[in-house]
Amino acid sequence: MRRQCITRKVAVVPITFACALFVHIAAAMGAKAEIDSGPAIWRVRSGESTVYLFGSIHILPNRYPWITRRIADAMNASDLFVFEVPLGKDTTAQDRAFVLKYGVLPRRQSIRGLLTPSQFELYATVMQAAGLNARDYERYRPWLAALVLGLAYLHPDDLTALTGADNEVMNFAREHDRPSQYLETPVQQLELLTSGSDDSQIAELRHLIDTLPSTRDFASELLEAWSAGDIERLTVDLNGVFRISPETEDLLVTRRNRLWLSMIDPLLQRPGTAMITVGAAHIGGSSGLIALICGEGHRVERLLDTGKDVDACPMASAP
Repeated sequence: MRRQCITRKVAVVPITFACALFVHIAAAMGAKAEIDSGPAIWRVRSGESTVYLFGSIHILPNRYPWITRRIADAMNASDLFVFEVPLGKDTTAQDRAFVLKYGVLPRRQSIRGLLTPSQFELYATVMQAAGLNARDYERYRPWLAALVLGLAYLHPDDLTALTGADNEVMNFAREHDRPSQYLETPVQQLELLTSGSDDSQIAELRHLIDTLPSTRDFASELLEAWSAGDIERLTVDLNGVFRISPETEDLLVTRRNRLWLSMIDPLLQRPGTAMITVGAAHIGGSSGLIALICGEGHRVERLLDTGKDVDACPMASAP
């Protein structure tokens, strides 16, 4: 059932936009050739430790080229890889159990009763176009309905085959027998989606339906900024989203970044090289990982394709 294939969601922006960008779905990707310029990557060095920091887009077009020489060098040099959560078959059972327990309305209840007739008509049309069954999507709770709706609207033809940059980095680690660590469990991430009140989840679903066409343009803008390595532009775009709901940013980004920092610190004390891959929303801005690592007294370098690396700390808190 397709519902069971779309629960690998990383909640790092409000639900109304999460579906357009920050989603984890386990899938294999073929190797891609290196490109001359692309997404940003950073390096932190402390004694005998080197840590690379990479901000991923969790959904990319099929076989989208994004690996630069600097990113490839970081992957090849790393003896440890760190990701937000594990992806793959091992997590499927946990995801399914969570969705069945927290993502489905009680019997004889329907999402139809929470929407206006016109909103439900659009909701049903998008779901049906993506091949989803009415007996399933009519019983989704609002948080799951919003997640699936956004994905179904943007990717109606390949809903169960979505993948991103972090999938490929993870595949590289596995294929080269490099160990991996994780900052969170799948259940911890899924719990973030249910943390809001029922009223707030319904409001976000309604807002998503009413503004659905704009999500396509927003997703394209984010992909373009990420692909160009334009972290300032990407941060401004995301700040525009969080301006609507600053409490969501605090819950889904700021608090998690601070927690992750405590898990990153030991990596800067171990001899060797590690590569950390997290969602791009966690990188820039005053509460981003770069600013937090700089605040710990470390020097963070932005690795440029020209080879002329720059100190990222003076710019880390830029809006």
